[in-house]
Amino acid sequence: DDDEDEDEDEGGDGDWAEGTGPAGCEAGLYERVCDLRERRLDQEDAFSEQQRGVELLKKENDILAKRERAVDKALLDARREIEAFQTDKQARLNELFALVPLRLHQIVVDRAEDGEGHSVPADEALVVFPTEALAALQAQPSQHRESKSELRQRQRALRVEHATMQRELAARDSRRAEHHARCVDVQLLKFGQEIDLEALDAVGVNKQAEQIQHMISATESSQADEVRALQREIGAARQRLAQVTEESTARLNEVARLFERQEELEAQLNRATPAPLEHGKERERQKLVGRVKKQAREVDSLKAEIGLLRQKGGHVYSAPPLPPRAYETPSR
Repeated sequence: DDDEDEDEDEGGDGDWAEGTGPAGCEAGLYERVCDLRERRLDQEDAFSEQQRGVELLKKENDILAKRERAVDKALLDARREIEAFQTDKQARLNELFALVPLRLHQIVVDRAEDGEGHSVPADEALVVFPTEALAALQAQPSQHRESKSELRQRQRALRVEHATMQRELAARDSRRAEHHARCVDVQLLKFGQEIDLEALDAVGVNKQAEQIQHMISATESSQADEVRALQREIGAARQRLAQVTEESTARLNEVARLFERQEELEAQLNRATPAPLEHGKERERQKLVGRVKKQAREVDSLKAEIGLLRQKGGHVYSAPPLPPRAYETPSR
């Protein structure tokens, strides 16, 4: 009911001038409502900014915590690897037996006093070790102490930074809770109940998404029409290609038949005797010669048509090569 009253009030804002309020409403109450609306918008903006800041601080805190855990783990692994390596190296060195010539000034033996005040070797088992390596080993404790102090300083700095971020995060959480309480108070004053803004955003219509979906459907429809038109053109072109191929095949068959007929006529002319022919036979021979010339002209015209078809892009079967005597005039 409160939402419907609010919609009616907002829908009726166009019935009065700005700043005067609706009819029958006190000016002070109207100004207070407008002030509360502006404060609500400001609170929402501040709340969203605080929310973003809190999320960023949480992400930074998680990243720093992961980094600290990774550093601790890497340090522990490095220590374990160093200890295992030193142990393994020393064990393997102890397994070696070698004879090394030494001078007296190169041998240093730690001695201890016995009960009678005599100086005796500290241990019966002696170890031969290079002086340079001994100096390096003696310098290692100081180096390790320095690196350990640096790591401790770094750890203290990280702890201080972590504590500072924890305090900032707590302060932001408190401000967020305060803003949330103010928003709830404004909603209770405005609508009489707390409003779920996320639900309202989910119910709202995304016009931009609908426009994009409409554009996508229109584009798909136009592309489908273009594809169908292209498919129709391809089908028509295939039909024309098949028709031209059939025509060219028929013409080639006709050319082959004419070649065979020409060969038959030439064979008949070659079988003619060279003796003097009668007048009727001479006339028949001239007719045969004229027919052969006419068929040769038809063959030439068919060849020209086949050449035109090839230039147009039609697929035709290549004709067999013409015999040389097909273009010669039979001798009398």
